[in-house]
Amino acid sequence: MISEEIRGELLAVGLDTDAMIEKFMDSENMFRKYYGKFFTAADGVVEQLARSVSEGDLTQTERSAHALKGLAGNIGLNGVYDPAKKIVDDLRAGNTEEYRHDFESCRKAYETAREISERI
Repeated sequence: MISEEIRGELLAVGLDTDAMIEKFMDSENMFRKYYGKFFTAADGVVEQLARSVSEGDLTQTERSAHALKGLAGNIGLNGVYDPAKKIVDDLRAGNTEEYRHDFESCRKAYETAREISERI
């Protein structure tokens, strides 16, 4: 069972555990399984996103942020989804002033969520 402490930590990175468990047919085990699989799928995307941000490759940054947005949205991880969405929206609108800051917010939430995943 996911402890109240862990639920609070997940909520702090934008994941409402109860709502997501409900989406997974009220199965905490299924939620935990797919929460772990999220990181398996997303680790490479986050690495590519970090590389493209570092290199200033706006096209690849937008593509990687879009992929991460989709993955995070599937699991309800809004602390990652929201800044990834902002990166995509800003770059598509030609706004290149904030994407690096948004990436740092995204990376911080991702790293925190990943650390939590190792404890549930």
